[in-house]
Amino acid sequence: MKTSRSISIMVISIWGLFCSCTTVYQRQEAAQINKNDIYKMLYYASLAGSSHNSQPWKVEVTRDSLIRLYADTTRALTVVDPDRRELYISLGAFIENLNLTAGSLGYNSTVKLIDDKKNITLVAEIHLNRALSTHYNLELIKKRRTLRTPFDTTLISKKDINQLLAADSQQIHFYPARSKEGSLIAQKTVEAYTQQAYNLAAQNELAGWLRFSNKDVSEKKDGLTTAGMQIDGLSGFFVRHFLKPADSKKASFIDGGIDKTKKQALNCGGWVVITCSENTVADQIKLGRLYEHIHLNCTQLQIGFQPMNQIIEEQNFKNEVTKSLGIQEELLFIARVGYVANIPAPVSPRRPVEAFTIFEK
Repeated sequence: MKTSRSISIMVISIWGLFCSCTTVYQRQEAAQINKNDIYKMLYYASLAGSSHNSQPWKVEVTRDSLIRLYADTTRALTVVDPDRRELYISLGAFIENLNLTAGSLGYNSTVKLIDDKKNITLVAEIHLNRALSTHYNLELIKKRRTLRTPFDTTLISKKDINQLLAADSQQIHFYPARSKEGSLIAQKTVEAYTQQAYNLAAQNELAGWLRFSNKDVSEKKDGLTTAGMQIDGLSGFFVRHFLKPADSKKASFIDGGIDKTKKQALNCGGWVVITCSENTVADQIKLGRLYEHIHLNCTQLQIGFQPMNQIIEEQNFKNEVTKSLGIQEELLFIARVGYVANIPAPVSPRRPVEAFTIFEK
């Protein structure tokens, strides 16, 4: 009996020691994750693209380095994006940037999507663990920019097209600008933009995100600025100093926007279209990661990139184009692409990490 009791006590002691060591090991692993690194991850993540530069993300960071990503629904575009498709695509782009940055800094990030219909704001939980660096070039994330100028109409090379499609050849489609499909997309993009531009509700929503004055840009650090819209030179000076966002609803401003959209749509090398068999929140987030991945590839290849989703935002045009292209899946994203002489440094403002993050104490 004494021998049996002694063995039991020894087993319990060893088990207690093992548990204690495991707890210490877990704490050491958590301690190895530097808070400055997490801050850097969130900074690069926030450089992701978002509709109207609305930056619809909120973040919580726990003491054990779990990152919780939430949708900031106060920043949703209720008129042009009523089902929040573009909001969740933006959050997917945020996750992609965070994942790439984590890998570059020597961390493995495990992303768990929260597809719970009862909780519409918690989008994902991201667990971090130490790993070997991927050496991803973070300068590509810093250089990524939406370009709104005419692109070169030269055909995109087959090699470059293959690189853009490589991430998912089932979901990503490419239509050369001079093809029948490319011409259709260009024409319908202008028509859809025109329809949206004369929609009063859409006008009011857009005006709410315009940051014309330097003061607005400095204070809000979001939205569409003259620099971001590439309204440069004397035109940019005039808009910044003499116009208010409400002036964007005037016919002269609207017509100017339509003319600019025509030049954009008719001057590119082709169109990137992304489809999906489903249209769940999780699918939209995955699509956002795909979109950001493609845009970063374009940055590396010196290819201009501009999302032009008016066809999708205007349901009648979405139905027409989906049928005309013979697409069997859900049409979720459209962008024009084309070679450019250079990609200027990004100018769209970003809110600081502290503005959208809570660090658990």
